[in-house]
Amino acid sequence: MAPPKPDTQSVVLILGGTTTVARALATYLLEGDEPRAQFVRLADRFSVNPPTTYIDKPFLELLKDPAGRLEYRQVNLGNVERHAELFTPPLERAGAETGWTHFDLVFDLTGEMGFDKPELLFITNTYQLALSLATSASKLPPERQPSAYVRLQQPFYDMKSLAGAGHAESDKLKPDGVRGRWWHETLRGIAQIPHLNFGVVRSAAWYGPGVWDTEVVPRLVVGHVYSYLGEEMKFLYNADLRINTVHAVDIAQALYLTGLWLAATPRDQALKEAGAPLPFPFNPPPASAFSLNSHKRTSSFTDTWKTVKTVVPEGEQVTAPLFNVTDDEDSTQGSLAKAVAAVWGVNFGFLSSTVATLVQQFAKTDFNEMVEDVNEKHVEAWSQMLAKSDPPIESTPISPFLDAHAFRKMAIHLDGSKARRVLGYKPARPRVQVDELKTIAQGFQKDNIWPTLS
Repeated sequence: MAPPKPDTQSVVLILGGTTTVARALATYLLEGDEPRAQFVRLADRFSVNPPTTYIDKPFLELLKDPAGRLEYRQVNLGNVERHAELFTPPLERAGAETGWTHFDLVFDLTGEMGFDKPELLFITNTYQLALSLATSASKLPPERQPSAYVRLQQPFYDMKSLAGAGHAESDKLKPDGVRGRWWHETLRGIAQIPHLNFGVVRSAAWYGPGVWDTEVVPRLVVGHVYSYLGEEMKFLYNADLRINTVHAVDIAQALYLTGLWLAATPRDQALKEAGAPLPFPFNPPPASAFSLNSHKRTSSFTDTWKTVKTVVPEGEQVTAPLFNVTDDEDSTQGSLAKAVAAVWGVNFGFLSSTVATLVQQFAKTDFNEMVEDVNEKHVEAWSQMLAKSDPPIESTPISPFLDAHAFRKMAIHLDGSKARRVLGYKPARPRVQVDELKTIAQGFQKDNIWPTLS
């Protein structure tokens, strides 16, 4: 059952996520004749005027809202001395007292997204950052504590691509790599903090206007490259590989509904209805037959976690309300390839299992060489496209370069039925549409960071 509609519009704090889904969330909260929030503060490390990261024009216009409903605050979120100020809503707005004593909803969208980065970055920029923010929120006086504190969790887990329903929240999934382990331990750490009404939204592969991370838009970039080259776009592995998807606007919906539900639900009841186990993430996998993925997982294990004193001990059972969020399509590599091909008018195919098996057998040499060769081809073509664009593009954050992890056989397969049942979540974008992908590319073209070719 959906949470009850609040009597008043929410006062909201968004932490981080400017380069991921924070802009979509702020827009979702403030859009329309009946906005869901009366005030939103987005706090992150980037500057927006002048911008030090890509900011789409609709969001820049929202920042100019004459009513001052959206406030962007550039701040080092890791500076604990700034947290009390950060968690205090404005006492006045437009010359009148607000009467706000606390933020109703806090959304934590922080975290290091890249895969092949040093472990120390994941510890400091994901784990310790999020833990310090949540700890500060919990130590506020009771009347100033947020009614709900929701963290967005990325799908950084090893999942199976099987027919039927995907992994439920209760499944004890193994985090994928160093990145996945510290993202997961972040949830365990926050869940242990007292006096914090905490919950988690775990997304599928997300996409939407103005963002280019995860699984969908990188395929759109590569599709344009192969259209330019006049070649068939080929994928490793088979068409049935599950890559479940969700639009950024539906992540925003799920975050908002989770916040309302947590605020309206007694903690014991919330854990009973939606609690999911968060197992210890630092146990190395058992020795097994060599495969491309198992080698990567084993070689990435270190004992660094033992030096981090705040890691929750292995024997402690940790539970938190957790909701998987997907669209309705049960997207696969095949369905995404078909949509991308339709955008650019290219043919697509999949390498046979024999070729994929051969690549796996020689992972230490041939696989890496393959990755280098493919990236060289993609980046060279993209550079030509940028130079030939009308007008030419000198600099863009968008690239067809893919790290080695992107070539590995990684499924994203989640069962999103609990969010529908408990929260009343219903995706506004039930499937990946060709027109939506065109809109995403065209938005970047208008901002002259995606090539426009005649």
